[in-house]
Amino acid sequence: MTKGELQIMAGVLVVESKLTYPAKKQLFTFIKTEATESQLKAFLLDGKVVIVDEQSEQIINDRFMVSEAGGRVAKVRKSAMSLQVAGTPVWALYRLIRATMDICTKRCGTYEANTSRRQHCMIKCKIDGLKKQLEFAKKNSPDAVPGIQKKIEKEQETYGKSIMSFKNRGANMPEK
Repeated sequence: MTKGELQIMAGVLVVESKLTYPAKKQLFTFIKTEATESQLKAFLLDGKVVIVDEQSEQIINDRFMVSEAGGRVAKVRKSAMSLQVAGTPVWALYRLIRATMDICTKRCGTYEANTSRRQHCMIKCKIDGLKKQLEFAKKNSPDAVPGIQKKIEKEQETYGKSIMSFKNRGANMPEK
C-alpha cells in the first residue's frame, strides 16, 4: 500500500470523526506534510498520532498486516478506495443494477459513496433480511433454520465490530 493510499484512508477517518474543524485541519496538515508511513498506519489502527521508533515500527507493520486482512483498516480502505471510483459511468451503472436487485443497496444509498456509514447500513439491512428469511423458514422449511441462524450470528458479529469501529475513532453513529 502506498503512502498516498494511506493518506487518503487517514483523511477519511478525519472527515468522519467528531473533531472540531480546527482539529481536523491540523490533522489534515500533519497527514499531508509530516506523517511517515508508520505513523499513518498507527493512526489508521488506533486513531492516534504517535511518535514511531524502529522497534515500534515493526510492531505497527505487523498489526497493520493483520488488520488489513479484515479489520478496521480493511473497512477504511474499502471506503477510501470507493471514493476514487464514485461518480464514474461504470460505477453508476453497477450501482443501478445492484439497486434493482438488492433492497439494501437502494435503502442505504444507491449512488452514495461506500463510506463506513453506508457499510454499517448495509450490514444492518442484511441482518433485517436474514431475520425475515428465518421467520419464513420456521414456517415453511424448518431444516433451513440452522443455516440462516448461523448467517445472522455472523452478520451480528460484523455489526458489533462496525459499532465498535465508530466508537473507537469517535465518529458519530449512523442513523440509517
